Amino acid sequence: MLQVLELSDLAIVDSLRLELGAGFNVLTGETGAGKSILVDALALLTGGRADSSLVRQGAKWALVQGYFAIDEGLRDTPKGETEDTFDLHDIEVLARRVQPGKGSTARLNGEVVTVGELSRVGTRLVAIFGQHASQILLDSRAQRQLLDRTLDADGREVLRRYQETFARYQQVDKTLTDLQGDVRERARRIDVLRYQVDEIDAAAFKGDEEDTLEARVKQLRHGERILQQTARAAALLAEADINANDLVAEAADSLRSVAKYHPDVATLSQELADTLASLQATADTLSEFAADFELEPGELERLEARLTLLETLKSKYGDTLEAVLAYRQEAAEELARLENADADLSSLQREHDTLTKRLRELAAHLTAARQQRARYLSEQVSGELQPLGMPHAQFVVGVSPQERLLSYGSDEVRFTFSANLGEPLASLAQVASGGELSRVMLALNVVTGTDSPTLIFDEVDAGIGGQTARVVGRLLATLAREHQVLVVTHLAQVAAFADKHFVVEKQQQDGRTTTNVRQLDSRERERELARMLSGSVSDTAKAHARELLAERDTLLPAPS
Repeated sequence: MLQVLELSDLAIVDSLRLELGAGFNVLTGETGAGKSILVDALALLTGGRADSSLVRQGAKWALVQGYFAIDEGLRDTPKGETEDTFDLHDIEVLARRVQPGKGSTARLNGEVVTVGELSRVGTRLVAIFGQHASQILLDSRAQRQLLDRTLDADGREVLRRYQETFARYQQVDKTLTDLQGDVRERARRIDVLRYQVDEIDAAAFKGDEEDTLEARVKQLRHGERILQQTARAAALLAEADINANDLVAEAADSLRSVAKYHPDVATLSQELADTLASLQATADTLSEFAADFELEPGELERLEARLTLLETLKSKYGDTLEAVLAYRQEAAEELARLENADADLSSLQREHDTLTKRLRELAAHLTAARQQRARYLSEQVSGELQPLGMPHAQFVVGVSPQERLLSYGSDEVRFTFSANLGEPLASLAQVASGGELSRVMLALNVVTGTDSPTLIFDEVDAGIGGQTARVVGRLLATLAREHQVLVVTHLAQVAAFADKHFVVEKQQQDGRTTTNVRQLDSRERERELARMLSGSVSDTAKAHARELLAERDTLLPAPS
């Protein structure tokens, strides 16, 4: 839910912090005090137009921030069939800054995002009804989704099976389209792939071959020097007229002759004897290495040519030999698919035809289910509208199947409305005022429910009063049992149902007008309701206000 709404330099608001509660929150105040500015602010957080006129005169920019507590049930829940899925984990702060001449900047938890991204998150958290209701109620997709919320278990199962079948249909259709591409292009692709696979296969290499080749080439390039230096080392150790072995042997004999007279000399004698043995072994090993080290004619050229071949393959197919082998596997699989395309085409075409037939059958069942629920929704919403100051209102949901198969079926869903007796039905966009739209949405939410945790109603009380206002207040309080509800109202009969009551007031400060919002205590609330009832705070008006508050408990439905 929305916990805190902060505004800075928005319209006539200098700085404002509104701490909302769960349940039913109401905003009241004198006409022109700035109540609708708060609705405008929330509209900015749901992607509404950022008009530079919203910036307070003399300010560099206007800033709106909303702090939300995210319910676990809302996280990772897709909003619609074709919309992006957003992970709402840790999304707690939505912000929008409007700067004259520079547009606006949107942020989620401090990170800059597009306005579209802010909108997709914001509209899942907040639904605004009233002058902004067109954002939801007038959208044909939203109308269909509202109808689908009323489907019974059988209808929901048909919709699920349709969407599952449609997903497979899309996969098959795409694959079929790809295979049915230009025949000449497919033939050219087959030639290219076959050449590439054959070229890699002809090299017949192993993934670890390159390191072994490079080490051997390095040896061969320095082969003559290796032989020269090992032969020289062997000679210095054992074969020269004066060599290390003879010198160390002579030294060892000298120490051995006196070793029995001193323990330290005995130790040194033994160490020298060990050194002599090591030198002799090293000399023998060097002689054997030199004898075994072979420089085959042409081997260096052959191995260098092999390395060049491997480098050529890497330059074409991957940075490593392992990557070249992986490319070869992919190319071979694509080649097999293309070479077997005719057989695949036949099989896919049969599956495509079967899926199309199945989709049309499911779409027909879905249309029937929707038409049945459309009659129910029409009756229920019309019934809810009549006590809301529209006794002759008609609300009709039309379901018209189309030829085209889409992800949600083939139906076009259209809400039509007539507020007055004798007026023809027309689309909501054509005939409904802001207040009527708000009340239609209120009725729809009562009948269908809503996934939005926070509901904002503006102008819901336009053109009504008395008993009708009580009905509106009761319905809003009913919604507030499962949602956070924020209502801007001029009617005490509506405001009396609220759990938290805020008043919007204008103040004069430093020669300028500013708007402030504060929560009312019980005594202040009574006075505000009295003002709303009669325009004054007389004893009679306060008594009437107390009666309204007392009636609230008797009119509210018991918690389910």
